[in-house]
Amino acid sequence: MPTVVIVGSNSTESLESSYARAFERVGWQVVFWQPFAALGAVAQGGKLGRLFGAFVYVEPWWRKANLQLIQQIDACKPDLLLVIGTQGVRAGTLAQIRVRQPRLRVFCLYPDSPHNLDNERTNCLPFFDRVISSSPAWVQAFLSLGARDAVYLPFAADTALHKPVAPIENSPLTHDVTFIGTWRAEREALLSQLVAYDLAIWGSNYWRTRTQPHSPLKRKWGGRSLVGAEFAQACAQSKIMLNIMDAISWPGPNMRTFELPVCGAFSLAERSEAVLDLFREGETIECFANVIEAQEKIDYYLHHDAARIRIAQAAYDFINQAGHTYSDRVRTMLSWWQEVA
Repeated sequence: MPTVVIVGSNSTESLESSYARAFERVGWQVVFWQPFAALGAVAQGGKLGRLFGAFVYVEPWWRKANLQLIQQIDACKPDLLLVIGTQGVRAGTLAQIRVRQPRLRVFCLYPDSPHNLDNERTNCLPFFDRVISSSPAWVQAFLSLGARDAVYLPFAADTALHKPVAPIENSPLTHDVTFIGTWRAEREALLSQLVAYDLAIWGSNYWRTRTQPHSPLKRKWGGRSLVGAEFAQACAQSKIMLNIMDAISWPGPNMRTFELPVCGAFSLAERSEAVLDLFREGETIECFANVIEAQEKIDYYLHHDAARIRIAQAAYDFINQAGHTYSDRVRTMLSWWQEVA
């Protein structure tokens, strides 16, 4: 059985776990190496030291933690090393792995924009056989920063984590318009102009601490993030699910582009060429460019149930039938693995 070592978090809702489940479905064995767990095992100073190391880069600690990755690769001799994000992986460690395991193929799946690359992450780029970008707009940037090869592979739907569920009568998640996501200033600015609607916002505590002091959005915040089953339930209980990108994720497509439709939701997304390269506006998605257009689309689809339901169903079918699940992404990745090998 071929083996992939995935570098990243193995929490159930993580992108890494979505890929792990997909690799297992196609018959691969999955082994995780979690950088921050390894750091916690070697950091000095107990709990305080581990907390300090999570925010401040301490070179001796990270070098010692990365030694565990070298040892793990030596022990299991995988067919593919898939580094997701590269945070916590040292360039020198990748160089040593390439020397010790010359037949090993090493891919980087970078789910973020070049803005979030730090020096250590940038130094890692030349040691990957292929850097996989989540947006077509960033491929050239990775090449310019030193990647030997870069390609585009969008996010996808994890059908084990996100799926349609039946609405629940009198659920607190029932609203006309719902947004699920982290606070950003531009998101606050847009949502502040939608408070006249039956609007719900779900996300981290940033919506309480960073929203303007007297903003009416504070009353719209649900008090927590929604993931997994609760995320799917919110999609079932809301007529319109908003997908607002931020400056970092633009032009996308972001994760929500796939997560919302696979839950059976009607998605009203911020328009971008990258999104419309995949979806057909008015058929499998609806889009807006500014708050005025968002208001027009909300008003229209709140009063046209049949059109809204038709688009939601077409989007769900598109995700599942047109190759936009993580199993499909893994099959693409394995075709690249064979090509590089």
